[in-house]
Amino acid sequence: MGRLARSIAQGHGFSSPTDLDSGPSAWTAPVYPYILGGIFKAFGVYSAASAWMILTFNSIFAALTCWTVFRIAERIFGNTVARWSAWIWAVFPYLIYWPVRVVWEASLSTFLLTLGLWMAIRIADATSTKRLHWICFGLLWGLIALTNTALIIVLPFLLGWMLFFQKTRPAEFGGAVICLTVFLLCLVPWTIRNYGTFGRFILIRDNLSLELYEANNQASSGLWTRSEHPGNDPATMRRFQELGEIRFMDEKKNQLHEFIREHPAEFLKFTAERAWYFWAAPPQATVVHGYDFRIARHAQFFLAALFSFAGLALMFLRRNPYRWLLAPFLLIYPLPYYLVNPFPRYKHPVEPVMLLLIVFVISEAQSVKLRLQL
Repeated sequence: MGRLARSIAQGHGFSSPTDLDSGPSAWTAPVYPYILGGIFKAFGVYSAASAWMILTFNSIFAALTCWTVFRIAERIFGNTVARWSAWIWAVFPYLIYWPVRVVWEASLSTFLLTLGLWMAIRIADATSTKRLHWICFGLLWGLIALTNTALIIVLPFLLGWMLFFQKTRPAEFGGAVICLTVFLLCLVPWTIRNYGTFGRFILIRDNLSLELYEANNQASSGLWTRSEHPGNDPATMRRFQELGEIRFMDEKKNQLHEFIREHPAEFLKFTAERAWYFWAAPPQATVVHGYDFRIARHAQFFLAALFSFAGLALMFLRRNPYRWLLAPFLLIYPLPYYLVNPFPRYKHPVEPVMLLLIVFVISEAQSVKLRLQL
């Protein structure tokens, strides 16, 4: 993100995502790098002032997520769950970590996704909707796609719930068509830029082949290989510069296909392990004052996942009308990350939904009475 922003601020455009000059790029979605590029241009490239502005920007959207969390929870679960969820989002150290420590789009995309969820609820609950509502919904999802492309995997399921699972009014297929048309129109300028730059169709970003290969090769053990990434390894960085971004990604695609063809069982094993690590966090040394908390780290991530799935299961048992709305965030969204390295940061956009479900199942546990017979 920083390297792209530096190129933008210095007038070289969206290019050179590593330390070396490698030409135009489509490595990631454009919104956040351009925001950072504007901050770098105004306050200095990699300056202390820019650092403060970037982390402040992240923190503003992390704080705004308290509002969307409250609104979503209030509509689905009631005021008590909404208040607890919003306060936990505001003060829980793990959730504070992302905006103040990680220069990435995690906080912005998390807010935008919760705003999209809240808008879906508002549109679906309304007795009638205006064309403007669907246009705004499409514009929002266009912004989401150009901020964090992976999030659009839940859009079809949101629209499906809005059209088929809401019984309060007839399905508005015309509105959904308007929404999708506006959404696609938002992607056209960047897609045209990519085609004009690289001579091929690239929908927003081009680095999927690299991410897949980094997690699926003979040296990876199913997780990210830092020593072979062009952002870290000097030899790979020079190879990236020599080939250019598109040819480098093509090379990684061929290497990935070769690995899957020659080691199908290992690929399936890696995928199963990554599915576990997505919810229980990848292995990482966590040493504090000489004590290794690695197992405790896995346990806390896994317990959060366990309680959120328990909350979703309780929604289905209670036949909550919003159960199919929240289910894709836990069941569909993670699927691509079972194929690449499951960084905890990738899970952050759906953690507001996880939090709502955790608070919901704990609040409902107050009504459970255990009768012990001696």
